Amino acid sequence: MNLFEGQYLYKEGESKDSLYIVKDGTLKGTSTHSSQESIYGPGSLIGEFNLLESTPCKETVQVVEEAAIQEIPQETFRAILDEEPGWLSSILTFLTGRFHIAEETNQKNIRIRALPALLYILKSHLEKSQKVFLPAIVKEVQVLVNVKKEDVLDLLNALGSLDVLKVHGDEIFFDTPRVVGLLYETIQYRATKKKISPNILSMTEQMILSTIMKVVRDNHEPLSNGICIISTKAIKTTAKKSMHGMTITMLAMQPLIQRGLIKPSIPVESYDPTQPLDAIGFFYCDFEKIMDMLELNRIFPQLDKKLV
Repeated sequence: MNLFEGQYLYKEGESKDSLYIVKDGTLKGTSTHSSQESIYGPGSLIGEFNLLESTPCKETVQVVEEAAIQEIPQETFRAILDEEPGWLSSILTFLTGRFHIAEETNQKNIRIRALPALLYILKSHLEKSQKVFLPAIVKEVQVLVNVKKEDVLDLLNALGSLDVLKVHGDEIFFDTPRVVGLLYETIQYRATKKKISPNILSMTEQMILSTIMKVVRDNHEPLSNGICIISTKAIKTTAKKSMHGMTITMLAMQPLIQRGLIKPSIPVESYDPTQPLDAIGFFYCDFEKIMDMLELNRIFPQLDKKLV
């Protein structure tokens, strides 16, 4: 059959039971699942996977330059397979499997590409209002990175499974909204700097901060603007119980001081990091900032696993 420029061979979602061979001309394939185009020139096969698996067409194929197409109906194709050696059918089945693996990888890449956009948009909405509405978020992400609604909802479900957010009807709720901004900042840093973000803590650093959190929770004195004062003695005593007898040193505390998560009671330049921790009487810390940082470090590795 001959098709003219602008005509469609078929559209995404249609059911077709034929294999098409391009004898002359050019066609292009586009899909709502991907921003990439497929180009079909002379000798190209179109629709082989839809034919083998009897699934709806996964792309829209349109003529770019006047084309001559040979159509092979499913019945004819099956008859050819029956006459050929068994290995031909096996090869086609193998190729179909490889196609699905590639398709799965493409879906993962779509989610990885869309996640920073979703976090950025969520962060922007939270900065303006405590109320965040699902339809607006989905629409903005779709416009920004050209993905399907289902892809955005999948990402929201992944974040929901990690307790980053909860979706109820058309509204999105957050227990710790600042973590959304931290997640975006951490992912952006990794993407631009090609190295681990300073927000990612070592296990020792996380254990120390968890110990500090426990000291704060056990202390019934009110906090001043979220800033609390913790004695070094209390940190060391609690660490022996919660960190399996591990001794906290000045060197172990230094990275947390440099990050600004805790602040010593004496100027940083006036102490030697190799001296005993007791040289500092107490530390200041922002309770909410530490809580958010620990939450980020709980979520981040799990989110990576869900996407990959």
